[in-house]
Amino acid sequence: MKRIHTTLLFAICILLLIQCKEDKKTANQTTEPIHTTGIEAIDLLTAEIDKTPMDASLYYERAKVYMDNNGNEYAVKDAERAVQLDSLNPIYHHLLSDAYMDFRQSKLSLMTMMRVGALYPERTATQLKLAETQYILLQHDYAVNTLNKILKYDPLNAEAYFMLGLVFNEHGDDKKKAKNAFLTAVENDPDLVDAWLILGQNAMDEKDPLAKRYFENAINAEPNNVRAIHSLAFYLQNNKDVIGAQELYRKIHVLDKSYLQANLNSGILYIEQDSLEKAFEQFNIITQNNPANHVGYYYRGVVHELQGNLDKALADYQNSMNIKPDYEKAVTATAALEKALKK
Repeated sequence: MKRIHTTLLFAICILLLIQCKEDKKTANQTTEPIHTTGIEAIDLLTAEIDKTPMDASLYYERAKVYMDNNGNEYAVKDAERAVQLDSLNPIYHHLLSDAYMDFRQSKLSLMTMMRVGALYPERTATQLKLAETQYILLQHDYAVNTLNKILKYDPLNAEAYFMLGLVFNEHGDDKKKAKNAFLTAVENDPDLVDAWLILGQNAMDEKDPLAKRYFENAINAEPNNVRAIHSLAFYLQNNKDVIGAQELYRKIHVLDKSYLQANLNSGILYIEQDSLEKAFEQFNIITQNNPANHVGYYYRGVVHELQGNLDKALADYQNSMNIKPDYEKAVTATAALEKALKK
């Protein structure tokens, strides 16, 4: 059977999630945390607020619940009230900044962090949060200045080096600086998985064989991290180690059945090996678990077409286009197959 040589594309998404280490309890907290979510939690907290309307911690807790349930406008109001009642609690300012950001008021988000940053110039969690906000808003020079201030009084702070790497990584001319920053970050904290993954991705882009070691180090830091496993699998896939890659994709499926990118890459590999039944199984898993996945339908259509099931192939190509009308691969495959069927 004629082999299909498919370009394998995989974008490693590094979600900027800098988790600043916060105090376990907010200052002057007078109530026990309420371990419920959604409307029930809001109702319980509202009842507590009616009893003790001057307790800032209650507004803080309710703001968090609103944010978790897309009540951004109400989250802002509650976070503002918490800050009004206790303006010296940095955690309240952090939440208010996040609430403003979610409510698309980025200027207020930044101003909030600048204000609390001025209050606590050597509180590492606050300064990291300020740098993160500056980074998100593309104020890279300011972010670098904030991070360098952190490193003056906390010279071994791995998160600060990691964020410096993120900033430098945005600029092509600063890739060497980014690499040095990430390497310093993992030297101080070998468990920074995202730093290892970015190092690996950059090395892979530069055809540097060190990429494999970086991905392996990410897995050593978190053995069950599916992003790390997938990154190594994709590296092996692109370097002709099909057996090693497929073994890792199977491991991902065991760890997290919802991580469908592994099924996609595994299926494409099976097509290239002419193992069409196994390829079909992978793409079928995708369409069953995520009926809105246009790529899964397209590749299942490819398998149908290679097996000679042309009507089923056409149906899958059309399903792919119904989900994403401008998906070029499905549009091209549909047109070609419809033309072939008319002959």
